Amino acid sequence: MAVKKTKESKPKESKKDKATEPGHKSVVENPVLSKNPIRALMFKDAMLQDIVDGLKAEQVPKEDMEEVLFLTAANAVLERIGLNLPEDLSYVFKENLDDYLSIAIINKEHEVDMLSLFRDQFLESQGDDFNDERELMEALVAFEDQWWDSPKDFLGGKAPNELMDQAREKMDSVLQHEDECGCDECGDEDYWASRAYIIRDLWFSGIVESMAKESMPSPQKRERLFIAVANALLDLVVNVMPDFMSEDMFQGLDHNLELSLVNKEHKIDVLEMFEVALAKFEDEWWNAALKELDGKSPDQAMQAMGRKYGL
Repeated sequence: MAVKKTKESKPKESKKDKATEPGHKSVVENPVLSKNPIRALMFKDAMLQDIVDGLKAEQVPKEDMEEVLFLTAANAVLERIGLNLPEDLSYVFKENLDDYLSIAIINKEHEVDMLSLFRDQFLESQGDDFNDERELMEALVAFEDQWWDSPKDFLGGKAPNELMDQAREKMDSVLQHEDECGCDECGDEDYWASRAYIIRDLWFSGIVESMAKESMPSPQKRERLFIAVANALLDLVVNVMPDFMSEDMFQGLDHNLELSLVNKEHKIDVLEMFEVALAKFEDEWWNAALKELDGKSPDQAMQAMGRKYGL
């Protein structure tokens, strides 16, 4: 069910009806979702050791290691996913992620399940007997407009959209910097970091409590924690992104992870090597004689044309 806070430019399809705790598995397995455990393992192999080494170098206390690892891993995975997206997809992802997290914050604070309540009250009010999908969507949109802006007893007399706005303000204020450079890059870094803090507040304790049932040494526990975080966030991405965008989104992410692991295994930077090779080829090509140009290079032919016109 959609929240009537969407932007006009945002796709109409919404994933809010699947906004449950990360890691939730749908009854019918989504092909994209089914590969997330593999992607989580790739994230772990690409990032975990560097993160752990960094935390040890910062001398993070042992009693805080799990929480800081969770937070750092969430930030790193979100940032990798976000930075791998083109601008239009990144916009949709951020909008939908914020809606998803806002609903999760409200659910936790008020001990409710807003989307289940919305669904139940829609069925109670409108029934489930519609002639076609268009009639269903018209009824849904009309009910939606009223429901999300109306005060609810189970929310202490506040409207869902009012609390959604407050949740967004809370997320945006998580990080406060005295030195704000205002650059887009810093803004992106702050965005992913602030959402990582919210995700920690929502789900860290639950994941740790689940893992506490098993006794394992610290290295294995860190590995399990990282994989749990990565897999949960990847599942969350499937939940918040429109289906028609998910395949392309994950294809780009998969290529990014594959390249990262190739670079790490061979201790190289393939993209940097490609750029050097491309620059070399470009320089050689523009200075190579071509029969199509009567034996002149493209650079020579362009210079001759310039002289012809008196440039």
